[in-house]
Amino acid sequence: MHRPGFDLQLTQYDDRGCRATFYTTGMEHSPTSATGSGWAKRPWRAVQRAALTFETWVSRVALALGLLTLLLASACSTLSPSYRDERFVILSSGDFTAQDVERVREQLEVGLKALERYTPPAPRAKFPIVVNLWSGSGVSHSYHGRGPIELFWVKEMRSPIIHELTHVMAGYTASNGHWTQEGFASYMQDEYGEDRAFPTAKMAHALVKVLSEEASLLPMEYVMRDRNRQTYFGTRTPWERWLAYTQSTSLCRYLIERYGRERFVQVYDVPFERVDFEKLYEKPVGILLDEWLSHVRALPLDGAAYQYFVQMKRLRVR
Repeated sequence: MHRPGFDLQLTQYDDRGCRATFYTTGMEHSPTSATGSGWAKRPWRAVQRAALTFETWVSRVALALGLLTLLLASACSTLSPSYRDERFVILSSGDFTAQDVERVREQLEVGLKALERYTPPAPRAKFPIVVNLWSGSGVSHSYHGRGPIELFWVKEMRSPIIHELTHVMAGYTASNGHWTQEGFASYMQDEYGEDRAFPTAKMAHALVKVLSEEASLLPMEYVMRDRNRQTYFGTRTPWERWLAYTQSTSLCRYLIERYGRERFVQVYDVPFERVDFEKLYEKPVGILLDEWLSHVRALPLDGAAYQYFVQMKRLRVR
């Protein structure tokens, strides 16, 4: 169910009841803090509970009208088990084939193996990881790594499968910020995933090069200080959110490839103000950022990245 500015996803999980989830309308992957989720046996109660946690700029009156419409017209869409083992439960809603489900499973396995290089062994409590496959052009997300992975754009091979898996496995504390969590997740997707997923579609450095040429870069230190999606990662325009995601992905890639993953894991999911960049990287954060941008600006312009930039510029008017 969709209303201007936000969507509601209402899902039936066998005998567990329904879960209603609100999220801001966006591209393939653009989660914001404007998300509320609620569980209940009955659809109307699940929607009501989700509304209580729905934090967004949508007014209470508009939300109430949306709920009324939903209660009159909605029914839970059923997710059917498509794959199950000790580590993953993949549920599908739509016309997904066995090959689609197997491809997602294989990508999850690739992601798990790749993450072993960066993160400690996952506790058994994290498994099984529930992955829901959805048809259509929704917003893939994982509730900051705390809930099931909700994937869209699977058939189009533009689904951030490893991105969302990274949130689940590596951890995500929104009160600590977003640049390492989102940047690292997109880096892992670009580096190890086969899907060319939002936000960077395997072109992070090339996109930042274009952004620099077009004088469109956000002040990176401000991006790094954003917590709880209070500025660039949440409450501003979709255009600024895309810039924040893209710049963070490029910076994380640079830090990992230039200085090694051992140093990067020491800044991951740590508040910006608590990171001693001079001790860890032997230079102040300002010089480190200049070094990153100098590296990217020295790259040749990429035509595909420029076309992607032009497409993303449409977000300015949203």
